[in-house]
Amino acid sequence: MRCSFVIFSLFVISTNVLQSQEKQGNAWKALFSDYSLTSSKTIRLETHIRTKRFIAENDQYLIRPSIIFKINKYSNFSAGVTFLSTNMPENRLLENNIWQQFNFVFPVKRNKYFGWIRLEQRWKKRGGVAEEFGSRIRFRSGFEFPLTNETGNFSPYFVVFNEVFLLIEKNFPYQYNQNWTFIGFQQKISSKMNLLTGFQRNSIDKGGSFTHKNIWSSILFYRL
Repeated sequence: MRCSFVIFSLFVISTNVLQSQEKQGNAWKALFSDYSLTSSKTIRLETHIRTKRFIAENDQYLIRPSIIFKINKYSNFSAGVTFLSTNMPENRLLENNIWQQFNFVFPVKRNKYFGWIRLEQRWKKRGGVAEEFGSRIRFRSGFEFPLTNETGNFSPYFVVFNEVFLLIEKNFPYQYNQNWTFIGFQQKISSKMNLLTGFQRNSIDKGGSFTHKNIWSSILFYRL
């Protein structure tokens, strides 16, 4: 059953790629550095570099410091800020946001169902001119499946998730903004490092038209 799920997911992703009008391949690289203050408090610094045409053209730089509060072994709450710089045709688009997030994981034998809900309060500026303030809510859910029958800590995992972005407005339902779909693998490298890498498909609403991005995403998690 697990093998069938993997094959089906690959089929769905590949079908979407073939149907997409987006021919550009992008690359996202990120480092997540964690430092434990206590058994229930961790500070994290995320550093992201995102490029267009794989690595040929600069797209975005992102820095996201945060603090994580452990609730229990299945959930935690985190909060932080984001500093985002995006390369645009005329001027760089700068965004600063504050966010709050609830994270959860439900283990089922050796498998995991995970997800989070994030609220963002966003301030954007283009060419030195401040733009409107806005809020956004993000929902992510996914699964992890071990790829081998080994029970060691260094066993690889298959990972798939989907994330929906909604712009919070006065009237409900909120406006659709983005959708991210990821399919890839997670591998523990050492006692302090873990690598998540795979294909990510982003569909972004540009106000009547959609931009589709095909991305190879890699995140290195490092515990100090």
